[in-house]
Amino acid sequence: MKVKTMVICAIFAAILCVFSVLTIPIGPVPISMGILGVMLTAIILGPKKGTIAVIVYILLGAVGLPIFSGFKGGFQVLLGPTGGYIWSYIIVALFIGFLTIRQQKNKWLTMLKIFIVCLIGIVICYAAGTVQFMFVQKADLAKALTLCVIPFIPFDILKALIASYLGYTVKTALKKSGYLE
Repeated sequence: MKVKTMVICAIFAAILCVFSVLTIPIGPVPISMGILGVMLTAIILGPKKGTIAVIVYILLGAVGLPIFSGFKGGFQVLLGPTGGYIWSYIIVALFIGFLTIRQQKNKWLTMLKIFIVCLIGIVICYAAGTVQFMFVQKADLAKALTLCVIPFIPFDILKALIASYLGYTVKTALKKSGYLE
């Protein structure tokens, strides 16, 4: 790996650390900006670098740094009720990264495509996280959806909108400046 690539991945892992601790506690699963950070990372860096940044972030949290939502850290968080949401970030970054590599000639069509891909990425995160929540909490699907998905849908749609606009804009600017290939 080139030093430039390692630095870029480290910067985005740091961004994920900051985004993930920004939370609004509303129940067992807080509103977190973590998924916004993951979407932006995947859109801007693509599947390989974006996924590396996400893995670095998760490993830092797994070894005990308090960088998961609510300033939590440790491997036990990944095994806990909300851990599925965190480890699903790897799959989400790969998915969004691969499907947003190619940009259309039309800026607005590109952002629409990115928005739709981000929404699907959020559904992937919901699925993985909800399954783990159900398993750990011994909850049924209705309870898990009520606690972990339904309250977050409007916020996550907004995050997908923000990610599609900012991701496209920042990626375009970084490519023009020569910081991204």
